[in-house]
Amino acid sequence: MSNNKKILLVEDKGDEKVNALLRVLIVDDSEDDAKLIIRQLHKGGYNPKWERVETAEAMEAALNREQWNVILCDYKMPHFSAPAALKLVQNKNIDIPFIIVSGAIGEDTAVTAMKSGAHDYLMKDKLAKLVVAIEREIREAKMRQDKKKTDERLKKSEENFRHSLDDSPLGIRIVTTDGKTLYANQEILNIYGYDNFEELASTPHKKRYTPECYAEYEIRQLKRRRGEYVPPVYELSIIRKNGDIRYLEVFRKQVLWNGEMQFQALYADITERKQAEKNLQESNERYRIVVENAHEAIIITQDMKLVFANRAATEQIGYSKETLTSGVFTSFIHPDDRRMVADYSIKRLNGEIVPSVYSFRILSQDGKVKWVELNATVIEWNKKPATLNFLNEITERKLLEEERIEGYNRIKKTLKATVQSIALIVEAKDPYTSGHQERVSHLAEAIAKEMGLTADQQDFVGTAAIIHDLGKISIPSEILSKPTKLSELEFNLIKIHSMSGYNILRDIDFPWPVADVILQHHERMDGSGYPQHLQGEAILLEARILAVADVVEAISSHRPYRSALGISFALDDISKSKGILYDANVVDTCLKLFREKNFAFS
Repeated sequence: MSNNKKILLVEDKGDEKVNALLRVLIVDDSEDDAKLIIRQLHKGGYNPKWERVETAEAMEAALNREQWNVILCDYKMPHFSAPAALKLVQNKNIDIPFIIVSGAIGEDTAVTAMKSGAHDYLMKDKLAKLVVAIEREIREAKMRQDKKKTDERLKKSEENFRHSLDDSPLGIRIVTTDGKTLYANQEILNIYGYDNFEELASTPHKKRYTPECYAEYEIRQLKRRRGEYVPPVYELSIIRKNGDIRYLEVFRKQVLWNGEMQFQALYADITERKQAEKNLQESNERYRIVVENAHEAIIITQDMKLVFANRAATEQIGYSKETLTSGVFTSFIHPDDRRMVADYSIKRLNGEIVPSVYSFRILSQDGKVKWVELNATVIEWNKKPATLNFLNEITERKLLEEERIEGYNRIKKTLKATVQSIALIVEAKDPYTSGHQERVSHLAEAIAKEMGLTADQQDFVGTAAIIHDLGKISIPSEILSKPTKLSELEFNLIKIHSMSGYNILRDIDFPWPVADVILQHHERMDGSGYPQHLQGEAILLEARILAVADVVEAISSHRPYRSALGISFALDDISKSKGILYDANVVDTCLKLFREKNFAFS
């Protein structure tokens, strides 16, 4: 019953009363008196669920079996009494309204019972007040229970808070406005080296702080007394019990402590950090000397300005240090490259991913254009983000690269012309399919591009496609141009053209395996192709692309033995054989080109 959450009241609706369930334990030796009580509860608008007991054993069993809203107890019975019943309830630690309803009880006896824990008493001849008394006691019982829960939660919260302070890895003190210590956890004792709280609390600040720190402490206290702002975060240099000096970072804020506003100070030992900062400062000085005299050009940029340049940088860029560090750092960069360099610098400082190494042009003081390669990383300079840049002049390397590119382009152009010449030889042999290879090449390249293949792969596919029928030069012209259906022997002769093309090209040093693609362009995904009956992924992707492009062009174009069947027929044909004869992804890409992107043979 200590978890009872209901307040049972009578709800009025005009002349009608809604009956509320009320669980009543009646402790009385008289069945008639119990019925009178129940009748009175009905009159009060309740629908009581009740049980009558008259012994301690019966009462205890009832309490164990049911949760009751109220106990109505006669004061004196042959085998039981109200004080004994009350004691039984109290032993069970149950908070249930306990009302004595007796036929004859003296006022002194009633007062004694109330002091013992009974909540009210009524005479049996004054039952008209019973409902009012029950409702009042139920309300008060709920208030008691709610308060008990609140107190328990508050106590638990305080215990958790105290445990969190005790177990904190940070030193923690609770202090008054004037600095008196009310609480200190174990970690703050460890920091100061004191054995107990009393030793810490009794040691004056002047003895705990270094002279410089104590002077700063007095200034903070003076400002606080004047109501002036004092930053909540500050640093201390303290003297431990053994005389060692430690450095602490303190965060101070107001907290509620034992019902009053006090201050909580959190202490973090930063001695190692301070020593590291000192070491870093010394290291920075040594580093500055090394950097200043390095042979590699080194510059530091911050807030779009060049804030440091070593001697090598001034010599490489061709400006004095004063000139370099007096303006925007992009001023010596070639106008066409300034936006790129500035964007990379800003994005790098913002944590975005940009190339750490890249090249651009600079303008030296004499007007010459130089190429430099920059290797950049983010650092901290004067406690602010900055970029450390290493510059290497690569002008000669760039010129060589440009010469190599020009040479490569010449070779590529020559290769393309050579391949085109080979294609013309094939067309001269088979004039009835003039333009077939070129159209297949255009479609194959378009498919490769749509599939997301690299530019190099696209060139590979286009090159193989434009000479894919090279092997037909070994086939008699009368078979190639025969206007009727080929015999089985003639068709077998035609089928050797892929092997013939491979044999012609296999010893040519193309940048790609062109001969292999030409050999495989009549292979099919299910192994039904020729000449090797390859299946699936065993066929080069470029050959699978060429196969689809070749079939689409051939079906849609005129042949000596039939008229053109049209592009719609060709697309339907590859759709039916998708995943069987032809690569499904290649077919889907080809269909997309024609049906969504308006590709057409030119």
